[in-house]
Amino acid sequence: MSVLGSIAIVVACCAPAAVVWYRTRPFADRRGGRDGPGDASADSAPVTDGGHDAVRAKPLGPRRWLTTVDHRDVGLLYLAFGTVAGLWGGMDAMMMRTELLTPAVSTWDAETYNALFTTHGITMLFFFAAPVFAGIANYVIPLLIGADDMAFPRINALAFWLLPPALFVARAGIITELIAKTLEGALGLVPPGVTARVGGLEGILEPLFLLEPPGIGWTMYTPLSIQSPNQQVNLLLLGLHLSGVATTIGAINFIATIVSERGDGVSWADLDLFSWNILTQSGIVLFAFPLLGSAMVMLLLDRTVGTTFFTAAGGGPILWQHLFWFFGHPEVYILVLPAFGLVSYILPKFAGRALFGFRFVVYSTLAIGVLSFGVWAHHMFATGIDPRVRASFMVVSIAIAVPSAVKTFNWIATIWNGRIRLTAPMLFCLGGLALFVVGGITGVFLAAIPFNLVVHDTYYVVGHFHLIIMGIIPFSMFAACYYWFPLITGRMYNRPVAVAQAVVLSVGSALTFLPMLVTGMEGLPRRYAAYPEVFTLLNQVSSAGAYLIGLAAVLWVFNMVQSYRVGPAVTDDDVWNLAETGQTAREWHHPSGRPTRKAPGVDAGAPDADESQTETDGHPPTEPDRGPAVDRSARDEQIGGTAPLRLVAVVTVAIALLVVAGRLFLPLSGFDSATEALIRTLNRRLLLVAVPLALLVEVVLVYAVWRFHGTDRPLPTPENKRLEIGWTLATAAVLLFVAVVSYQVFASPYVAATPEPEGERPADAVEIEIVAEQFDYGVRYPGANASVESTDVIYAPTDRPVYFEITAEDVLHSVHVPDLGLKQDAFPAQWNLIHTRLYEPGDYRLYCAEFCGVGHSQMRTTLRVVPPEEYRDRVDGIADGNATSARSGRSGRPAGSTAPPGTSTTRWVPTR
Repeated sequence: MSVLGSIAIVVACCAPAAVVWYRTRPFADRRGGRDGPGDASADSAPVTDGGHDAVRAKPLGPRRWLTTVDHRDVGLLYLAFGTVAGLWGGMDAMMMRTELLTPAVSTWDAETYNALFTTHGITMLFFFAAPVFAGIANYVIPLLIGADDMAFPRINALAFWLLPPALFVARAGIITELIAKTLEGALGLVPPGVTARVGGLEGILEPLFLLEPPGIGWTMYTPLSIQSPNQQVNLLLLGLHLSGVATTIGAINFIATIVSERGDGVSWADLDLFSWNILTQSGIVLFAFPLLGSAMVMLLLDRTVGTTFFTAAGGGPILWQHLFWFFGHPEVYILVLPAFGLVSYILPKFAGRALFGFRFVVYSTLAIGVLSFGVWAHHMFATGIDPRVRASFMVVSIAIAVPSAVKTFNWIATIWNGRIRLTAPMLFCLGGLALFVVGGITGVFLAAIPFNLVVHDTYYVVGHFHLIIMGIIPFSMFAACYYWFPLITGRMYNRPVAVAQAVVLSVGSALTFLPMLVTGMEGLPRRYAAYPEVFTLLNQVSSAGAYLIGLAAVLWVFNMVQSYRVGPAVTDDDVWNLAETGQTAREWHHPSGRPTRKAPGVDAGAPDADESQTETDGHPPTEPDRGPAVDRSARDEQIGGTAPLRLVAVVTVAIALLVVAGRLFLPLSGFDSATEALIRTLNRRLLLVAVPLALLVEVVLVYAVWRFHGTDRPLPTPENKRLEIGWTLATAAVLLFVAVVSYQVFASPYVAATPEPEGERPADAVEIEIVAEQFDYGVRYPGANASVESTDVIYAPTDRPVYFEITAEDVLHSVHVPDLGLKQDAFPAQWNLIHTRLYEPGDYRLYCAEFCGVGHSQMRTTLRVVPPEEYRDRVDGIADGNATSARSGRSGRPAGSTAPPGTSTTRWVPTR
């Protein structure tokens, strides 16, 4: 019955799609148009071939899509592929959020959950965001720059056709598993005698079950990724390498096209901002993706041939992280730069005025492209690398917020004194901008090393990352989709559904990711299928928001399909009425764009409504009644002058006063450790800067939309270099403060935790050695020669300098005690250090925050802080137990390793 029910569900899901496909018939040759013989829609007009003078009809049917080299067709193929991959990766996210509705593992098992966050991250980064932006760029950039086609049309098509097999190979595990389980259910209905002739069910299904969805994390950290026996990991590496080749080929093509194929009237000064951002993104791709491809080849050789590129003895795990994140963080800007370009291009269209500070936005784009390669190690602050190296990366990571802030201020300045029309593209731009502000400010916190150590590998990072990625990328995609939908299809979309989608997506994104900032601050680790019950409500709120995001995706699919089928035909080149505000764009009038005509019933030679009111009695024509206009006094006629600069100065002074107030009035008390006291106090002082600044930007954005929505006429966009320089310097000053105070805290030995020279540890210092191994912790107290191989409790004394010396025996682990502000990664063959002083007795949860395998969530224990006398009694009791076990022949882990450089302690290295 279950098999029949499954078949019925599949049929029920496929039936609507089949109906839509039949009714749409996208490859059918309807000579009379979509709506009958009398409809003279754009779909019945001939289509130009790449902008050449000869106009001919494109071939119909699948052959067109399989053989096309036309940039518009290739762009549509990219968009279709990215949509499928995005829905697939989004389904992974829905499954994860369903599991997180309850604290216990209930819906899926831990192995499935691990595979889900692995495939979700890889699919969305490599196969959704990048291909969709490549599709948009393929379609519109030749139109925007006046080119006939891409510089290398055949290579352009090749770059796309590498992606479908890359996705299939990378996710083959889930595909073969689904096929195997489907066959298993179907073959269960076949008589056993029939299947026995081919070796039974096992002989048929076993090859399909060999590949399993990979559960190694989307960062593929070694040595776990080397040790995994799942052969799908090899295919995953090959698929990702293939997608990198495709992306690099596409980037070369975009650079060649923008540099050499611009039309006669398109100089560098006239180049639109979307093209500028794609050019910068392509430059980043050329440096980032080849390095990732090389690292993946080395990892594949380690797995298959036995090379030693990433072996633990030679520092291989650290090497992998450096190579991966040298690609990984520029990858963030590879994804967001096209989104910045789309917002910079579309938002002015519906603000009714040119973008404020065009040159500064271009310079900020180029600055992001350069600085993006200087921030990768902020993902590695807890790995134990040299504090001086960490400090340099902290400064650059904070500095890269300046060009992003410049873009945000320029977008808001463009809205100010404009004529805002809340169309669907504008709603998506505004919604993405509002979320991006919060995501960007939380990113400044993560750039500060002391704060990063506390929240690294918690849900705070998930919330920040998705407020950036989800906040700006899908929103800009939807804005572009609705803005250019009439250009691509010749039809208009359903406006109420599009507005509903924008609202649902904005609310859903806020509900999903804002609670994660709270749970992360409280220490909830990411990548855990099971979590403490205290976080249940906030996790359920996040899951509800994720379902709203899924509903928004459903609304978009419905709108696209339905509007393509029955949407009203577009018969005017100026679909968005951009001519009246001087915002007309090249792509709508390009020779190879979709041919359109003036709307029926409108005489092209007749004067416009305003022009028809000519002088008849010697007096000038009267101004038409446009309704009440916004009362604009002389002081805000334009954003030029010194008034906005004075506002920036006032805000900067106010923030400085808040900083001073925090320095004077925030007490350094009420904490459980010296490390926590330093970090939490820094956190509070940074909040005094970040929260007012975020609220100010959000309030100004909302006020600008409310004040200038539906106004009469926009004011011309002025030039105000003093203002742009002013808010750039003000942002830099605020961020410089963040860097200085963060470094002051980081310089403390309780945070940096660098090994002292031999013999310089205090006489009363207590050393505790912690060894992590799948999936438990071992501990040794060298002062008493006591050890526990697998412990539920680690003891530490109050009022003593405590040195936790941490290592791992198999794969990458970590020791994280969020309530005490303690965090350090544990590497095989490498000792890392945590130095602190504990104040209050109590029990504190200690867990592994790094992903270390299917039993990752089992690595939990308790750090029990007790008075010094009780600590000695506890440790002596453990030593007595070790001696008794040794006399009875049950010896524990042996001792005998040498101390690392810079310390005088003889360390115990456990073996098994």
